[in-house]
Amino acid sequence: MAGSKPEPVMNLTDIIALALRNLRQAKLRTALTVIGVVIGVAALITMVSFGLGLQQNIIARTFARFDVFTSITVFGASADALIALNERRTGNADEEVRTDQPERRQRALNDEAVAELSRLSGVQYVLPALSFQCYVRFENRTRRQIISGAPASVDNNPRFRKFLAGHGLSGNDTNEIIVSEEFFDFIRRSARKDDRRIGSGPKGETGPFLAIPKKSDEERGAELQPEIGKEITLLTLRQADAEPESIFGIPLLSPPEQSDEPQARESQFEEHHFRIVGVLPKDQQLSPRMLTNASLYVPMEQARRFREANRPPMERMGQALAGDSGYPSAEVRVSDPTQVRAVQDEIEKLGFRSFSLNNQVDEIRRVFLIVNGGLALIGGIALLVASFGIANTMIMSILERTREIGIMKAIGGSDSEIMRIFFFEASLIGLMGGVFGVVAGWAVDRVANYAVNRWMVRQTWYIEFFSIPWYLWSGAILFAIAISLIAAIYPALRASRVDPIRALRHD
Repeated sequence: MAGSKPEPVMNLTDIIALALRNLRQAKLRTALTVIGVVIGVAALITMVSFGLGLQQNIIARTFARFDVFTSITVFGASADALIALNERRTGNADEEVRTDQPERRQRALNDEAVAELSRLSGVQYVLPALSFQCYVRFENRTRRQIISGAPASVDNNPRFRKFLAGHGLSGNDTNEIIVSEEFFDFIRRSARKDDRRIGSGPKGETGPFLAIPKKSDEERGAELQPEIGKEITLLTLRQADAEPESIFGIPLLSPPEQSDEPQARESQFEEHHFRIVGVLPKDQQLSPRMLTNASLYVPMEQARRFREANRPPMERMGQALAGDSGYPSAEVRVSDPTQVRAVQDEIEKLGFRSFSLNNQVDEIRRVFLIVNGGLALIGGIALLVASFGIANTMIMSILERTREIGIMKAIGGSDSEIMRIFFFEASLIGLMGGVFGVVAGWAVDRVANYAVNRWMVRQTWYIEFFSIPWYLWSGAILFAIAISLIAAIYPALRASRVDPIRALRHD
């Protein structure tokens, strides 16, 4: 019929059959080309998976293990800040006090403020930071330690969720103490140093507590179980010796009289006995930013009294000048991670500075985006090199099949049909190289991950240094196909422009 469009000489089935036949006829060349794509894809997978694995370990596993994504650290104004704020309010009448400036919106983080924070929507609990330094005595050894207050009724607190031995506190004003596993390690290590110094005890002795990181939780818990019920003694100056003198209205501690006699020294301090009720594992001791990572925990009321009795002179002086500044910081626990930003905004409206790890997560992700982009670029260069091999294979195929191309065009084959044959050949090479490249990259990751964990890291838990999510391997295969098609553009155009008359004369 006049004006009707001519039917194509080859359908899709014919094109696929021709492409497969052409690849089979040049097996060695096709295999070498596919190997080049495999190497490029494997390099891309290995490098990007390492960046993703590093990101996953830092953000999703390390941080999530310590459960800090729902934690907000709130900072109260220090005595120095309160003094400066009072001076601006009362001493500088000509200066306008602007409450919209962050440094002038600070307020003391006292019990009233803690109660106000607890009433915010979405807040599970508010735990003020009550910590102090104190000399403690355990197994006839006296060492200075950081001690913090621990709650008895706060549920889902990540620092007191898991115990190797024992349990939590039974009340907020009991003579009970929770001890970290690290404290026992420190005491045993000190004992062995002392024994080696005086010549008793074998050198090189390790003991069970120094080998804790290589043992399971059950084994460590069984070793620590005998420690439950033992006493730890907190030492403080006697009230008579610790009675402060008043100088210019500022209470200062007067130093006790010194004596070389052991009994005289013993009479200068009081002993407060606490019974060990629980032992925390080492890997549970990381606290949110600026909260004290203590080794010992006593009930909150006990910590409050010890903290008041152990305030240093300069802190007492600041309290006399500015009033009680309250707690230095507090942990606000939010029930839902998606509410952290809203709760943090409400906290800042109340006049407090705050910090949340979520503030830094976006920055960390941006850094890893740059790192992963750089690693992908390096892997992409290897794949780009492989694309030249694909182009070379296609051009060699044109030279070998010039007469065949001329025959197809002579019997009515169109330029687009000739181009589709070469594009399909290139896409098959890219598909095979992409699939085998993903498998090769996965194999390299498994071997490298095992080798690093086996001979370098040597931890009790298995660290996954590489991550190959679905979008990485599928994207790598699609990228390999796309590179192959781009590399086939010139050979396909060249094949479509073959003169059929000259091609039929070609040997």
